[in-house]
Amino acid sequence: MIKSWVNPKYLEPAKQKQLKRSFLASKPFRHLELRDFFIEKKAIQILKALGKEHFFPKESDLFQFNQTNNLAASERKSIQQLLELWSTDEFAEFMSNITGFNIKPLVIDSFASLYQKTDYLLCHDDEIEGRKIAWLLYLSALQKGDGGTLNLYTAKKNLPDKVVKKLVPQFNSFTFFEVSPVSFHAVEEMVKEKQRVAITGWFRD
Repeated sequence: MIKSWVNPKYLEPAKQKQLKRSFLASKPFRHLELRDFFIEKKAIQILKALGKEHFFPKESDLFQFNQTNNLAASERKSIQQLLELWSTDEFAEFMSNITGFNIKPLVIDSFASLYQKTDYLLCHDDEIEGRKIAWLLYLSALQKGDGGTLNLYTAKKNLPDKVVKKLVPQFNSFTFFEVSPVSFHAVEEMVKEKQRVAITGWFRD
């Protein structure tokens, strides 16, 4: 199944070894950004399917954005197929090869998010028991100055210190990072009249 979804270049053993080196060496904590991750028509199908999902507002002192319910309840065929892919042994092996972790073929709490002007997510670490890798599949493209960047923080005495890296969402980009007590990150406030669409989920180790 993975061959019908993932860009063939990422399935080459030599490429996976290179990606593992990049992941393990990345700062301020282990992360990786894979551009053009899916075969393009698959990414387009997913985006179209999300257009038929219901997004509802979520708001607190920590965040403001729109979100779907757990995508496991979705009736859209392409979304069901995507979740099936995430849960296969072969995708778990793919992620294990790149991260060095023993990833289990199980996704928990997968949902889609929509950020628009003034939406944001303040700094947090994602750490909940069982989560090992947090991932995002971006389905819209932004530019520097639009807001909506994924900001990565250094840690000082196990507290967030400062932003040292900003990842700009790009369509069909698969970004993931190790969840740990110091995996501090945030979504920068959207400042332009654009949309930041992504699917988010977690893998277990």
